[in-house]
Amino acid sequence: MHKKITIAIISALMTVGCVNFNKNTNPNIQTVQAATKKYLKVKGTKKVRLYTSTAKKSKYYASPNKKYSYTATKYLKISGKKYLAYKIGDNSHYILAKNANLIKNVQYKQATIKLPKGYTKSALLKAYKGKPSSSFIKASMKGMNDNNFSRVKLAESKKDNQTKVDPANLTASQKQELTKFSLRLINDARKDLGLKPWIYSKGAQKLADDIATEYQADKHGIQDGDHYVAGIVRAYKNNGLNLDDNYVEDMAGFAHLNGKMTMTEMKKNIYFGIKQMIFGYTGATELDRKNKSYYREWEHAGDLFNTQGSKHDGDYNYYGFSISKVGNVYSMHYVSVPSFVVNSSKYNTGFEV
Repeated sequence: MHKKITIAIISALMTVGCVNFNKNTNPNIQTVQAATKKYLKVKGTKKVRLYTSTAKKSKYYASPNKKYSYTATKYLKISGKKYLAYKIGDNSHYILAKNANLIKNVQYKQATIKLPKGYTKSALLKAYKGKPSSSFIKASMKGMNDNNFSRVKLAESKKDNQTKVDPANLTASQKQELTKFSLRLINDARKDLGLKPWIYSKGAQKLADDIATEYQADKHGIQDGDHYVAGIVRAYKNNGLNLDDNYVEDMAGFAHLNGKMTMTEMKKNIYFGIKQMIFGYTGATELDRKNKSYYREWEHAGDLFNTQGSKHDGDYNYYGFSISKVGNVYSMHYVSVPSFVVNSSKYNTGFEV
């Protein structure tokens, strides 16, 4: 019985590696900003004449009571003078910049991760065992592209854009917010596979914090390319778990030079890390997401979805999240304790959820 349980744990977590992180000195490269719609309104209270792309007067006018989206700018030569103009509408009409007021368009939307068609438990299990089908890789590529919160200019709230955080010195409330954010994303995806949700646990959170402390004290991190097993085992002992290898931690990371960032930026880093793990993407940034050769590692996904071909498939875990820092590199520790470990008198010698 002991051997089977140990093998099951190892198959679930021991082979899980570290997700690649951005080594570029540009701290924002992994959250590439995409274009968003821009809007304008007519100045004043009177309608204004529009122009064609050849600077001829159009028979159409822009109304002062309407908001227009514009897609391009161009200088039009009218009566020997050049005027900046904005392209609006579907028929390539231009409104002169002197007649328009630009509108700052701010949108907020809750981040989510949805699994595309073709991303199934059976397909994931094959990928976890090292034999991903071409259709599953295609689904994973679609998932990386469609789940775009990490790369578009979008925030969950105005407060997130205005709140500055130090990832290595989070307040208790900030840490709780980020833990719940990451857990919500994981459970979004688990729901799509019909799996039970993971559960936030004070015990798992303390374990995650202790693991981060061990990493930082040893100056170990994502940049080393492996898990700090000795530190993880010490954290187990301090939290009442009788385990002897890395059975709980998935890890991703990022580089950032300035120490502080907005809560929005921090959430985007967490989002990207989870997205990498789910879709087997090994690129350090979003830039290679359309390159099929970067989709080759689903051990993390097997863990996040409790799908490794063992008798514990379909189980759920108790979850906590933490961050450690070495130099300008931040390691994100996604820590989860399998429910069967919590319920085992052999492995649980004092751990409380």
